[in-house]
Amino acid sequence: MKALFIISLLIIPLLLIVFRPEHKPNTLTTLERVERAGYACKTYEIFTKDGYGLSIFRIGNSKANRSGRSSSTTTPQSKPVVLLMHGITSSSDVWVIEGLANPLAYDLVDQGYDVWLGNSRGNAYGLRHLNMSSEDRQFWRFTFHEIGTIDLPDIIDFILKQTHETSLHYVGYSQGTSIGFVLLSTQPQYNMKFKTINMLAPVVYINHIRTVLKHLAGFVGTYTPLYPFLSDLPMFGSKILRYLLGIEACRSVHANPTFCAFIVHRLFGGYSGYMDKSILPDLFNSQPTTCSLHQALHFLQLYHSKQFLQYDLGPEGNQRRYNQSTPPLYNLSNINPRYPIHLFYSDYDEYSSKKDAEALAEILGNRSATHFIDLEHFAHVDFVWGSNIKEVINKPILEIINAAEKNSAA
Repeated sequence: MKALFIISLLIIPLLLIVFRPEHKPNTLTTLERVERAGYACKTYEIFTKDGYGLSIFRIGNSKANRSGRSSSTTTPQSKPVVLLMHGITSSSDVWVIEGLANPLAYDLVDQGYDVWLGNSRGNAYGLRHLNMSSEDRQFWRFTFHEIGTIDLPDIIDFILKQTHETSLHYVGYSQGTSIGFVLLSTQPQYNMKFKTINMLAPVVYINHIRTVLKHLAGFVGTYTPLYPFLSDLPMFGSKILRYLLGIEACRSVHANPTFCAFIVHRLFGGYSGYMDKSILPDLFNSQPTTCSLHQALHFLQLYHSKQFLQYDLGPEGNQRRYNQSTPPLYNLSNINPRYPIHLFYSDYDEYSSKKDAEALAEILGNRSATHFIDLEHFAHVDFVWGSNIKEVINKPILEIINAAEKNSAA
């Protein structure tokens, strides 16, 4: 115990330096990326029930979209709504990286949908609060639970109010899938606010992840006395850490693409056989963005426990928050969508394995439909950045959404 205390005295100051926030604006914003791609875009600023300020984006048609059809520059009105939600250490930028051949967001707009890009607290578009600064440790006291139970429903309600719709289509990627399942299991009234639900690389059960990060679960996958010192901090907020990981070097157009692709594979979920290296400079100018260390710890807890459970605050903290000594499971039986939830997964994703996705599908039963992408080296990043997403991701999602719209019109 004395040795642990001494080690803590050495490690904690170093961690505080490494994770100290040093926020810098992106080279381009989501709005600027969308407009440079030839589409109209509008920014909306919202505040969550607990005071976090979020910027979300709405993509409109261009004068001449990528399919060559002439259309209006005005923001779409009275069209079916689609919300896209990003993963951890990411933001709305993930959908509109410059150089992507066929972003899902633009394909949806070209097909006549009203497309919204969401953001969560703590990322580059969620660093404001009504009563706190992002420099305050308390600002970072949240995990993906709060994103799923507060940010996501507040974003959905705002969009539905703006569009005068009663429901929308949802596409979640990575953590964007986790928060969807959190919301539907804790606030089942939102089941009817979704039309179709499309989950790319679902992260719910992560018993078979292959990333090297899983080895940290042995140290911090359960509550330890170090949690209060470690967790109220942002990840990737420090330039020192970004330099150590090679991230800063890869923000230059002169960076070695082979080295930068290696960094992507190590940080973002496995070797990709489909990512065009020309997107790397803009990718690194927006990814990774900040998030709370609590989010990462929560995912490590899922791996350690082999269950989809709420955040472990230790016996005393759990008793105060949940009125029991252990964190409760998310109740997946509360999920009853109008259409089956579509799960897209591959066998080369180090964060969302085939075994775990199919275990989730088995639990959901007829409430889910599986889409196994049987391609060698189709990794975690390829669900949004792969050069072949038009065929393997965009096309089936458009077919799912179009079928639901046709059915509702019948």
